[in-house]
Amino acid sequence: MAEHRDAVGGSGAASASPSIWERARRKMADHNATAPSRPMGIPEMPEAESEAESEPQDYDGPTSEIVLERIHHYRDTIRSYHVLIEGQRVGRIRDDGTESYVLRPGSYTLRLQLLWIFSPKVVVELSAGATTQLVCGPNGGILQAWRLFFAPTTAIFLRFGQQA
Repeated sequence: MAEHRDAVGGSGAASASPSIWERARRKMADHNATAPSRPMGIPEMPEAESEAESEPQDYDGPTSEIVLERIHHYRDTIRSYHVLIEGQRVGRIRDDGTESYVLRPGSYTLRLQLLWIFSPKVVVELSAGATTQLVCGPNGGILQAWRLFFAPTTAIFLRFGQQA
């Protein structure tokens, strides 16, 4: 019986070449050693600033508010969008939900993310004491599902809403 296993490529001591399972295991180990650490197609996020470089949390100056409203739509109803301000995840927004973010006056880049799809970047100029409205949601229904794979940065819309 041992002679038969050796002839077929089994685990016998007289076998000169590794078995098909051993070769597959080695190939997978080689692949895992050279594979990228993150999924392909997802842009790199900037590293978080160290606490020494970040601004103090105690800020008593003028502030501005961004109000983000997500429309109700049958696509993505059970999924939340990650809200990215200057590349940092600051929260989530659910279907038919409203979130607000208080920031210092200045220029900010906003973007939404769901898995590998993103909204286009929107640059918001905030003045002291102002409230800026933004509206978001899935860009199209089932007939626009091609966007998920061929144009992932257009699958979610993010635009300015009505100003108060």
